[in-house]
Amino acid sequence: MRSVALSRRLGDIAARLLGVDALRLYHDNILSKEPLCGRTPWHRDSDHYPLDSTAVVTSWIPLGEIPDAMGPLACLSRREAARALSGLPASPHRRSYDELVAARLHEAAARPVATPFAVGEVSFHASDCFHTAGPNRTTAPRRVLSCTYYEDGSRIVDEPTALSGAWTDFVPGVRPGEVAASALNPVVGTRAPAS
Repeated sequence: MRSVALSRRLGDIAARLLGVDALRLYHDNILSKEPLCGRTPWHRDSDHYPLDSTAVVTSWIPLGEIPDAMGPLACLSRREAARALSGLPASPHRRSYDELVAARLHEAAARPVATPFAVGEVSFHASDCFHTAGPNRTTAPRRVLSCTYYEDGSRIVDEPTALSGAWTDFVPGVRPGEVAASALNPVVGTRAPAS
């Protein structure tokens, strides 16, 4: 898992997707959706990271095949999000946020892109991408390695919110307002390919 999370190849792809010179690793997660577990609520990652940059991207790497019945990642295009969710009055702090997003998307007939994943496929989504995942209707767990990267030089915002969770575990020793760089946040990618 460490070699994948710190993969220069994945980091370089992420840096090129964001159009930034260098990227650091924010954190990596194993996401396990157990059998018969329900859907993942609608959200966007930008509401959770205490970073002052919008240049944040997450890779989603299935650890096995993910058919439709396992609830693959489902992303909404920026165009659909702008059309259906502009002026969204709800706060992501509220439990009703997911319901409001789903209702707005239904009214606008906006459909996320959700396709099965084969072993070896990787998806990247920007931090402002609204996404969800369906329920796991199988008898096997759906496991994914998720790695989040951010632009080198980004700072921790002055006032992280409760939605940022245990951010000090991911950027230890860094205080609000300081550059988000610790021993746990190595540079893992650059826009220019490594020679």
